[in-house]
Amino acid sequence: MKITRTNILIYATVLLFGFIIGWLFFGGSHEQDNLATHDHEMTTENGQEVWTCSMHPSVRSDQPGSCPICGMDLIQVTSEESEDDYSMVMTEASIQLANIQTTPVIREVPQKEIVLPGRVTLDERRISYVTTHFAGQIHDVNIDFVGAPIRRGEVMATIYSPEVVTAQRELIEAYRNRDRNPGMYESVVRKFEFWKFSDQQIQQILERGTVQTNMEILSPVNGFVMNRNVVDDQHVIEGTIIYEVGSLDHLWVTLDAYEEDIAWISTGDAIEFSTRSNPGHIYETVVDYIDPTFNPEKRTIRIRANIENNESHLRPDMLVTGTLTAVQDEEKLMVPSSSVLWTGPRSLVYVKDNTADTPRFIVREVDLGVKSGDYYVIESGLEEGEEVVFNGAFRVDSEFQLADRFSMMNRQPGTNAVPMGHQHGDVEMSETAEQSTEQSIERYSDVPEQFRSQLTEAIQIYLEGKDALVESDLENSKQHFLSFASKLEEIGIHGLSGNGHMAWMESYERLMEQAGRITATDDIEEARDAFRRLSDELINAVQLFGIDGVVYHQYCPMAFGNEGANWLSNEEQIQNPYLPETMLTCGEVIERIEL
Repeated sequence: MKITRTNILIYATVLLFGFIIGWLFFGGSHEQDNLATHDHEMTTENGQEVWTCSMHPSVRSDQPGSCPICGMDLIQVTSEESEDDYSMVMTEASIQLANIQTTPVIREVPQKEIVLPGRVTLDERRISYVTTHFAGQIHDVNIDFVGAPIRRGEVMATIYSPEVVTAQRELIEAYRNRDRNPGMYESVVRKFEFWKFSDQQIQQILERGTVQTNMEILSPVNGFVMNRNVVDDQHVIEGTIIYEVGSLDHLWVTLDAYEEDIAWISTGDAIEFSTRSNPGHIYETVVDYIDPTFNPEKRTIRIRANIENNESHLRPDMLVTGTLTAVQDEEKLMVPSSSVLWTGPRSLVYVKDNTADTPRFIVREVDLGVKSGDYYVIESGLEEGEEVVFNGAFRVDSEFQLADRFSMMNRQPGTNAVPMGHQHGDVEMSETAEQSTEQSIERYSDVPEQFRSQLTEAIQIYLEGKDALVESDLENSKQHFLSFASKLEEIGIHGLSGNGHMAWMESYERLMEQAGRITATDDIEEARDAFRRLSDELINAVQLFGIDGVVYHQYCPMAFGNEGANWLSNEEQIQNPYLPETMLTCGEVIERIEL
């Protein structure tokens, strides 16, 4: 066939038309499929594109832009990042920046080291009463003051008694005739023994062979005089208690076990204790008795142990600190205490969803059991092997709160209880947002006014210590937190009842620990780390118990290498106590807290 210009044009036209038809039937539909797939992946909320910040997942926008918190470029959210009121997806970048770490729920036998305050007391079973067993007149009172030390067999006083004089004559006569009438001799000896005369005193009468007018009254034990009821020349009748003598050879140690520790303690448990006078010496004993009655004022129960005092180092009323290591009978589910956000018996933990393709966290309410060292027993709400957040839980909770999801301070998700779009520096919260935030806090309603007033005073001291850290004045800050610890001691641990008492006990222990770290260090960065941990606990306490007045919960995501840190302030204006030299105004107001 002859190829002509006309044939070439015809073939080219047919080939081009075939390409067009193929593209319409295959290429176009494939591209539409790709577009549809892309639309599906990048459309997640009501069919609209959603953009978020890798550092602050709570930020949501329907268009590209910058994060209103940190200024980073927003990234687009995929449909795989499904969320609800009880979960949130976080990017790998935000997890790394916030240093969020998880650990599996473990099953182990709970054990607890219990610190027990107490004191040395007399063994009531070893208090001796020196009693006259016959009428007479007291002479020569050698032990003439309360508290006098005395040894067994030492002369306390002498006594003249006509009855004893007559009995001495009978004893001498019976001894001379003991071979003919041994029963009489034994009867008279028993009379002197009943009167508590010693074998040595009886033997002295026999050796002298004459009557002694004044007989010596001897101490029955080693110890000290607790009470003296006689003076020289005093006449006494039979049965008069003339001295009370406490023994120092065997003593009691009585210790106070707090309400939450009672379930851990049983008779026979080993206890170690030390005294302030000799803190390097450790005494060992066991629980001998647990008092069945409860002290409603101290919220404690008394436990008792016996201790031998052979070297006489211990004295009644010495203060002691005891340690008891208790172990339960069976294994329980446990998580680190840092995983639990305390809101009462039902508290929150954040669980990592390992079935999701992208990092996703779920808020879970749990029933707490006892605290075992650095762990809490979980009675219900978790399963063995699930991963919970143990570092950064408060940061995750903040993100949930900012996104208006279920969280520690927001029990009504979807009500816009928390204002969106916080910024660095000054932040204004709308009146509606403030009211909603206050309503979302589950505060104890039975907090006494005196407790709240004292807590407010402690917070004022805290704020002065915070201001000193803003000025990088470590010594001034240490002085304020020394006063803060003193104020906590003044408040004590028994100002509340019920669940509030339990919550304050936990807070008190942690607040005192971190205040002690601040006052003990000469490194300002270590002081700021302790201040961070103290602030987290104090914010929780303020939310649970309330204060008189207003404080602002503030947060800087850049502190501690982007781990983030919280603090309280009495002003909305940001004055960053963690980065005052480089980022003084870096931070955001999380909430406004008032009664």
